[in-house]
Amino acid sequence: MSKRLFEAAKHADLYAKYRPNYGEDIYERIFNFCRDGGNCFKLAVDVGCGSGQSTKHLTRYFKQVVGVDVSPKQVEHAASDVPNLKFEVGFAESFSTVIPPYTADLVTIAQAIHWVDTGRFYGEVDKVLRPGGAVVVYGYGNCTLDNPQAQEIISKFYWGTLKGYWDDKRDHINSHYREFSLPYQGFFRDESLKISKEWTVDQFVGYLASWSGWQSYLKAHPSASDLENIRQTLATLYKPSAGEESKVNISWPVFMLLGQKPKD
Repeated sequence: MSKRLFEAAKHADLYAKYRPNYGEDIYERIFNFCRDGGNCFKLAVDVGCGSGQSTKHLTRYFKQVVGVDVSPKQVEHAASDVPNLKFEVGFAESFSTVIPPYTADLVTIAQAIHWVDTGRFYGEVDKVLRPGGAVVVYGYGNCTLDNPQAQEIISKFYWGTLKGYWDDKRDHINSHYREFSLPYQGFFRDESLKISKEWTVDQFVGYLASWSGWQSYLKAHPSASDLENIRQTLATLYKPSAGEESKVNISWPVFMLLGQKPKD
């Protein structure tokens, strides 16, 4: 069953504000895959959409886009000012209750396949996809910073401090979804793209605060000062020149599985 890891209002706020957005090159890759498969570009469905960070980008390419997420709090943070975009609250394992059968030209699920029952989810995908429709599963891995000392601090925080506080399914992110496949023959993987951001130290620490492992750690250690200590250390490592604002250059590897439902 889908997990509600981002249900709490405060965590949903952090998630919406600080999670990195995928670059337009990711959506161009999806578009090109769909186009090459003869896609109609009428309806795209983004499952596990969270606050709609990935969903909104699809509106440039599809006539109608629907985002589906299990968390009402996440959906509350989703964009409401896009005419061809709407959101529904629902489970990945039963989202065909809000999408008519054989109407979708694309189903995507970003950074969420590891939380769902894949057998049931793929059954739902097959119900809603038109023949020849596409399914794309994608996500991003752990970040890399441009400063080796800063990178070592974040690695120790992720693998050391938060060890035992991550859900076991986090291992699928660590392995770039190599354990997953798609239900259609001929699917393939693409790991050629990445997300790149230039953030302030405070923005980056806000991103760390959105980690589910940190949220679990905080429940056990409510007065923990680890993030503040990291913020102070990074502020020293990235101390700006006079009159300039310190910036942290960060990248995340992107991994994608792309497949197409048979046309007949």
